[in-house]
Amino acid sequence: MRRLHPSVLFVVFGAACASAGSGSETSVSQATTSMIVASSAMNAMSVNTTNEYTAIATALAVSPDSAFQVLSRAYAMLEIPVAPIATKRAIGNDEIKIRRRIAGMPMQNVVDCGDKMGLPNAETWDIHMNLLSYIQPAPNGGSQLLTRIQALGNPVDLSNRDLSPCSSKGELEKKISDLVLKLIAGK
Repeated sequence: MRRLHPSVLFVVFGAACASAGSGSETSVSQATTSMIVASSAMNAMSVNTTNEYTAIATALAVSPDSAFQVLSRAYAMLEIPVAPIATKRAIGNDEIKIRRRIAGMPMQNVVDCGDKMGLPNAETWDIHMNLLSYIQPAPNGGSQLLTRIQALGNPVDLSNRDLSPCSSKGELEKKISDLVLKLIAGK
């Protein structure tokens, strides 16, 4: 089975994460849909969709602007690589290519890409990750932090071919949320 380059797939991911316009509130779907395109030996194309990428939400007792400042600080402290994002109050990177560790965590604790002979693939594969955290105003005041990870992986020797979907284990999202809560509490 052959899959497209991660940047092509991330275009599909990004389509579900569009901004409402310049200067407006962030409007990113909490559950995004990805498209996985595969071709068989007879070159027939198969398109599958999945809704497995869901943003994990955390309530924050500060204004959206204050929450975003703290979130930006948390990303810097965790040394998570960021790229410019046009969406207001959002931070992340739509194409992180990483191996073994992110934010001080072993990759096998961050994503599940299956295993081979008892060893988690996430530990040895190249991981192509789309990581996004964003702040939205909460309906009852304060704000809400949402973080979602979308990832694909492949063995190092296959050089960006045969990318397989990986699911988030929720640990990196939790680490980001916990640090933001800790910074807000002043601890």
